[in-house]
Amino acid sequence: MKNKNISRRKFINLSGSGMLAGVGAVSGAGVLLPQFGCSPKSKITAGEVVDRIKKEVAIPWREVTVDTIKGAGTLDIVVTGITTSFMATLDVLKKSVKAGNNFILAHEPTFWTNLDLGEGLEDDPLYAYKQEYIKENGLFVHRFHDHWHARRPDGINEGWMKVMGWDTYKYDEANKIYELPEEITLLDYAKDVKRRLRSDSVRVVGDPKLIVKTVGRGSNKVLRGGAPIADVVIHYEPDRENNNVEWERDIVASGQKKGFIIVSHNRREEDGMDNCARWLRTFISEVPVDFIPSGDPFWRTT
Repeated sequence: MKNKNISRRKFINLSGSGMLAGVGAVSGAGVLLPQFGCSPKSKITAGEVVDRIKKEVAIPWREVTVDTIKGAGTLDIVVTGITTSFMATLDVLKKSVKAGNNFILAHEPTFWTNLDLGEGLEDDPLYAYKQEYIKENGLFVHRFHDHWHARRPDGINEGWMKVMGWDTYKYDEANKIYELPEEITLLDYAKDVKRRLRSDSVRVVGDPKLIVKTVGRGSNKVLRGGAPIADVVIHYEPDRENNNVEWERDIVASGQKKGFIIVSHNRREEDGMDNCARWLRTFISEVPVDFIPSGDPFWRTT
């Protein structure tokens, strides 16, 4: 009888459903292997995954947190595969279903508000549609924001450092700036940022010909207290463009030799969830763990 190879994911799905119960496996040498079907090691529940995450993140789990279950999932769901992503967008949910993953670990809100409680969305048709999609496909969606940031090192920043190459740069801890390997114009550095972040929505304030040697990481908050020390600061999702960006433009107009690169929130943090997938694989072996990017939400006309 000709042996048929099945993928690890398919085997996990079959064993989790009990379809392999009582069936012996035959190795290439014709040796009967132990039966896997009913072994508790061949499957894991959503609750067990969450418990391992709480243990391995190595910080006290907060009583008040946004890191909770989203949608209709329950902790007793048998996990067939795990997706990590910046956000559980409908596209990510659909790709997860196609991949055979029913556990989605998302960094940002599933339902478009920070608390993610569906506040004010009771009669919203899109809210109802997304809830129903989660329910019909037996998905378990859990947010992982507060504790992934609180971990040491911060799991999101760890991913950012790697994709930006900053983990190899000389770091001035007193001034919290990184020294680039060589001088580069602001325009060329912005192009490098665009390439590294796989983004079509990078925006820049400052002279394109400005020579930069040092770079700092900003946030989405309004900068204050004079010009930054770094030649160029990268920040994301300005809370108010007429505050953040116009302040930056006036800094440049005042004669300060500074540059600012603005990226989307998604591009700033998504690689941190790729980092999360790598982290999960160090202590979850029962099921596949996939990073599925939600991708840059913006595109350009040219």
